[in-house]
Parts: sequence; C-alpha cells; structure tokens
Amino acid sequence: MSIENNNHYFDQQFTALALAEQVFENIEFEDCTFTDCDFSNGQFKHCRFIECSFKKCNLASLKWGYSSLENVDFSHCKLNSIQWSDINWPLLSVNAAVSFSHCELSNSSFFELTLKALKLTDCFAKNVDFRHANLAKSKFSGTDFRDSEFFQTNLSQCDFVGATQFNIDLNSNQITKAKFERFEALNLLSGLDVELVD
Repeated sequence: MSIENNNHYFDQQFTALALAEQVFENIEFEDCTFTDCDFSNGQFKHCRFIECSFKKCNLASLKWGYSSLENVDFSHCKLNSIQWSDINWPLLSVNAAVSFSHCELSNSSFFELTLKALKLTDCFAKNVDFRHANLAKSKFSGTDFRDSEFFQTNLSQCDFVGATQFNIDLNSNQITKAKFERFEALNLLSGLDVELVD
C-alpha cells in the first residue's frame, strides 16, 4: 500500500515499504501499524499519528516536521539521530505520548521535553541528550544509557532497575524516589568526591 499526501488512513497495515528520503505532508494515521518499513532520512511534515505502532522499522535521521504523536509505540526500531523536540507534543498530557521497546535511539535529543511516564525499556540509548527534560515516573528498565547526558533532568520516581551505563549527577538532577539496582546505583556516586572501598 502506498502513502499519499493530504490523506487520512484508518486501521491500515503498512508492511515492507521502502520509502527512505521521502517527504510526506498533512497526513493523518489512526490505529495504523507500520512493519519492516524504511523511512530513514525522510520527513513527516505536519502529519498526525494516533494510536499507531511501528515494528522493526528504520526511522534513522527522520525529521518529524512538527507532526504530532498520540499514543504511539515503537518496537525493535532504529531511531538514531532524531530531534524529538521537532514534534508537536500534546499539551497537558498525563503520560508520555510515545513508548519505546528494544529500540536503538543513539545520538538523539529529548532536550527540554516534558514526557512524564515515558517507557524506554530494553533500548540502546548511547549519547542521548536528556538535559532539562521532565521525565518523572518514567520506566527505563533494561536500557543502556552510555555517554548520555542528564543535567537538571527530573527523574523523580523513575524506574532504572536493569538500566546500565548511566551517569547521573546527584547534585544536578532530581531523582527523588527513583528506583535503582544496588550495584548499578554505585554509578550515582561517580560525580561526588568520595572514595569507595571493598
């Protein structure tokens, strides 16, 4: 099935579409599923995704062009080098409008975003910018955060159980009531002037 601009798609299945570097405009997708599709280096301009799922898709370096995402989940997708601030996020949302499972999100940015109760589980998130974001009550279990940046980030009540390689400065981030595994929690002391002994 092809995708045409200025159209509305409801309850459609899009499978194995090779649409790298394509630009799509003013399209609304509702209750649609994208499987094994390639949208890398492309752009969705002023599109709307409602209750949609992306599975095993390549969206690397995709530009969202102020499209909106409402209850969209990504599973086993490649999402490298994406500026998530380019999205028109819904206002007054209690929970995050997106969730990620077993995805690759390296070299991306969530700078200054409010995505409370975000689900980012079993992902590879290397060199991701989470500075000044409000991610309270999010679930990050099983995710590798190597080289990612947290600064003045609200991580209160977040679940980091099973997460690895995170570098979170206790003095510059809010982590009240966040959950960590005992061994990995030692990473939290790396920014303090303390000496650990066995």
